[in-house]
Amino acid sequence: MMKGVRLYAAMLIGSFAAAAAQAHHSVAGQFDLQKTVRLVGVVSEVEWINPHIYIHFSVPNEDGSTTTWMLETVPTAMTRKAGLTKSMLRGNGETLTIDVHPARDGTPNLGYIIKITFPDGRFFQFKENNTVAATGS
Repeated sequence: MMKGVRLYAAMLIGSFAAAAAQAHHSVAGQFDLQKTVRLVGVVSEVEWINPHIYIHFSVPNEDGSTTTWMLETVPTAMTRKAGLTKSMLRGNGETLTIDVHPARDGTPNLGYIIKITFPDGRFFQFKENNTVAATGS
């Protein structure tokens, strides 16, 4: 009997841990998929790490100052598979347009990338299921 209780408790704890891990990595849990913000600016840094790539994106304000956004995206393996490299993400100082889902909890200047458009019209579409599609000219 006691062995059954311990097994049940272990399974219950395991299911809670799995749910917590899934929530941590859930795009829908962290970002508002109903809202989209368009940013125009320059990449200032790329953190090419797993489980997600982070891009620091400097957006000019009307008063001449800049606001740096922290943008999350898919894992490195998915970007490489789509043909998008770290050097391409850096943008070489080019002005890029990035569409993002803002943070669900209202954290300012935090977003999940849905689309990056380069000056020549090429763009990469990012999906919530960790895939990337390369499109454009």
